[in-house]
Amino acid sequence: MLYDLPLFILTALSSDPYGPEVTAKISQINKYYETYYGGADFAVDDSDQDFDPTIWKSKKIKRLIDKQAEFMAGRAPEIKVSCDDSPEDCENQSNMQKYLNKVLSKNNFQSKLYRGVKDCFIGGRVFLKVNVNTDKITITFIPADSFLYETEPDDVDTLSRVIIFYCITDTQDKEEQRWWRQRYRMENGKCLVVEELYDGYGNKIPGYGTEERDTGLTCIPGCVILNDGLSGDTNGESDVEMIEDEDSTYNQMRSGNNDTLIKNMNPVNYIIGASPKTFDKLSRKPGAINDIQADPILKGALPKVDKLENSFSFRESYKDTLESVTAEMFDNLGVPDLRAASTSGLVTSGKGLKCLYWPLQTRCNAKWTAWGPALEQMASIIIDAADTFPELKQVYGEFEKEDYTVHADPVYA
Repeated sequence: MLYDLPLFILTALSSDPYGPEVTAKISQINKYYETYYGGADFAVDDSDQDFDPTIWKSKKIKRLIDKQAEFMAGRAPEIKVSCDDSPEDCENQSNMQKYLNKVLSKNNFQSKLYRGVKDCFIGGRVFLKVNVNTDKITITFIPADSFLYETEPDDVDTLSRVIIFYCITDTQDKEEQRWWRQRYRMENGKCLVVEELYDGYGNKIPGYGTEERDTGLTCIPGCVILNDGLSGDTNGESDVEMIEDEDSTYNQMRSGNNDTLIKNMNPVNYIIGASPKTFDKLSRKPGAINDIQADPILKGALPKVDKLENSFSFRESYKDTLESVTAEMFDNLGVPDLRAASTSGLVTSGKGLKCLYWPLQTRCNAKWTAWGPALEQMASIIIDAADTFPELKQVYGEFEKEDYTVHADPVYA
């Protein structure tokens, strides 16, 4: 759907020279999602017009990414508020924690977090958005193909502009398409926002959206979470790309092997030296007896009946290669393969299980270096929002604002 992203959305953030680069990135992200849902593509030999080759995709990428997300975010992380100058049992600290917990509960945060983690693993990044209103706070994870952003020139952690967009009505007729766009930008220490509805040509739909207004906040309410990547990276890395080649090989081998099985279940039968009239009376029914007469032209030579079969001599090498490709995919994401023979002795003890899951835990710990600060920033935005909109305390709980610190720690499944 987003391969034909309207030009007016691209030019909202990027100047013309960078438009094609942004389009290419969004197109690539869409391909990652297609691979996640449908499996990696592979080369298909369709030269044989009499046989339809098997296209069999395992969906192994989806299962591995889901398992990684289940381990990291299957259980709710601990997000704790502590007052800097008060003992831990301070009543006000407890009130601040209750306020935060109620906001998270009302937003079904745990479910959103799990899905947001998967989106981040697939697309390479997500935008964690905290939408603040006078009487309501909502939390949303925006996938990588639905937002663009800019940071301050000298600080990649400070957002200067974010544009969120998605297609509400997707049709071939661009006049009937409806695109929603929300733009945040910083100006003189103020966060400004505007919401608009467009058709596919970029014409604004009257009566929808809002004029640009001051949110009352001192920063853009949200943060971009990157998956892996290097210093200065603004796109993150997709886990799909990391194991896509292995999945393509895996799918190609299984499909090719299935074609071999099909062909040998119905082997090619051939007859040499038979009379042409014989073929009109041949039967392939079980137990059938055929009178195969020799071709008179061959002067007494006996007919020969046989079939073409494969001996399956490649079975062991096929099995070894498939296991090697599978092991590579598991290792790349740190997910333990509990079906592997090498793990049979480890699942019988606690130390063995800890050793087995150690690569996955260290990988998730590395990812948490981005997720932990993001969740802490989210919690701070939620708490500080009550200063701008005191009515929120009536909805989520009363508390007295004081200096505080937020800690977000993972609880692995």
